[in-house]
Amino acid sequence: MEKEEKVVVVLLVMTLFSLSTAYVFFGSELAEAGQKSGGEALQYTHESEVGEKVTLDAEVLSKRFTYKGEHLLLEVDFDSEVLSVFIPKTAGAEALNGSINEGDFIGITGIISEYKGKKEIRVERKEDITLKKDIIMK
Repeated sequence: MEKEEKVVVVLLVMTLFSLSTAYVFFGSELAEAGQKSGGEALQYTHESEVGEKVTLDAEVLSKRFTYKGEHLLLEVDFDSEVLSVFIPKTAGAEALNGSINEGDFIGITGIISEYKGKKEIRVERKEDITLKKDIIMK
């Protein structure tokens, strides 16, 4: 082996060792980054942060499809806060549109994200939206 080849091999071994060490010490923390609740949904509050998986019950104020018509946007009233709920086409937006009406109370589970500087909840599956027939308005 030439001198340059030996240097390259040594550098590759050092890199692999560094990556292995980082994975052992930080791997689980990096895998959970961006999911603060560890998969379990927390009750939504005004202090909930981007990346948290949350659940809440709220009244539907309005619904509409995005301009391209593929995703459903809900505006819900949660404790006097108007909150946006984004339901992608892949999460059953079309099916949910037929079963949700303005004035309905729904249960929502999703991940908090930010869109144009405002919090919104992004729904991952259509089962994460449930119609709450038992809740009576104040």
